[in-house]
Amino acid sequence: MKETILSLEKGVMERWRNGDPWGWAEISAEDVIYVEPGLTKPIIGLEEYKAYLKQLEGKVYYQGSEFIDPDVVVVGDAAVLSYNYRSSVRNPEGAITNKTSWNATEVYFRRDSQWRIVHTHWSHTLHKLPESVEIPVPVQSSRKEYDGVLGEVMALESAAMERYRRGDPWGFIEIYAPNSTYFDTGTPQRINGWEALKDELAQRAGNIFYDVMDFIAPRVQVCGNMAVLTYRFFDTCLNRDGSVSNRTPWNCSEVFVRVEGQWRIIHTHWSFIKGEMI
Repeated sequence: MKETILSLEKGVMERWRNGDPWGWAEISAEDVIYVEPGLTKPIIGLEEYKAYLKQLEGKVYYQGSEFIDPDVVVVGDAAVLSYNYRSSVRNPEGAITNKTSWNATEVYFRRDSQWRIVHTHWSHTLHKLPESVEIPVPVQSSRKEYDGVLGEVMALESAAMERYRRGDPWGFIEIYAPNSTYFDTGTPQRINGWEALKDELAQRAGNIFYDVMDFIAPRVQVCGNMAVLTYRFFDTCLNRDGSVSNRTPWNCSEVFVRVEGQWRIIHTHWSFIKGEMI
């Protein structure tokens, strides 16, 4: 099963690097969600995704295609594939003239006996914010209540984030599974396992503080005991007079699994909205 998913991914990547983006559409579900650095908001649904891919037809070509440490976790009819990816361009003499490193997260659900991508999150490895970025966001006139699985995972996520914004990362550690994997803006490769992630977050304890947190348009996709939470996020620091000092825009993907009735995070992917290569 793991080999099947990785084979699907590699097959469409071969088409992609030779100017044909349509393999991605062929293995994506109708409700696919797509996140990448060039977008200010996620693409929602296959038709919008096809319109995006149409713009790229015949425009992407490169020679080197490296899947670095791919990992597949299968839970029933759902699976999360994560890997670091390196693309490279070579000149006619075979020398590398350009190399780009990526973080990649793909969530597959098996529907009608076929594995389909329901969620994609790409980001540059070690990326930074641009000088400025304009991001469209929905404006809500009343408090939004979340029901069902979305309510369950958002309760966990927001409680952990409330602690995180006050310098305490351990709320997240408490809801990570032992086999969790993790991408962030400053990680040179995927972090593997609870112990390594604990070491990473320990460096942030007492060092990260902000005043306001905004979860923008959270969505959840569920298959059995796997749930994929997607949202955009703003962390905001205020001046003493209450005005905005600075605001940081993020994309976040959290993959949860239900273990003995409890939701636990098995994969995280954070990236800056419109994040640029360093």
